[in-house]
Amino acid sequence: MPLLTEVHVDPGDTAWVIVCTALVLLMTPGLAFFYAGMVRSRHVLGMIMQSFAAIAVVSVTWVVVGYSLAFDQDAGGGWSAGSGSSGCTGPRSVCRAST
Repeated sequence: MPLLTEVHVDPGDTAWVIVCTALVLLMTPGLAFFYAGMVRSRHVLGMIMQSFAAIAVVSVTWVVVGYSLAFDQDAGGGWSAGSGSSGCTGPRSVCRAST
């Protein structure tokens, strides 16, 4: 069983990720209303629902892929992140298994 070690997470980086996430979530309804204004009145609800469905898809994609890209250790010389915390398992702010 590997030992658990404390890992430092920069609070500024984490705050920036949270701010960017909030901005994207606020942008999506605005984009939905913009797209709704470009279609006929009978298609407005469909356009709004497509935009909100995109929020759901992006949220699941963030949990599965984006979290490990943002917070996992670098792999490949810094070109990509590893998949050790894929699915938000083992957040680095609490502890991480040392190898």
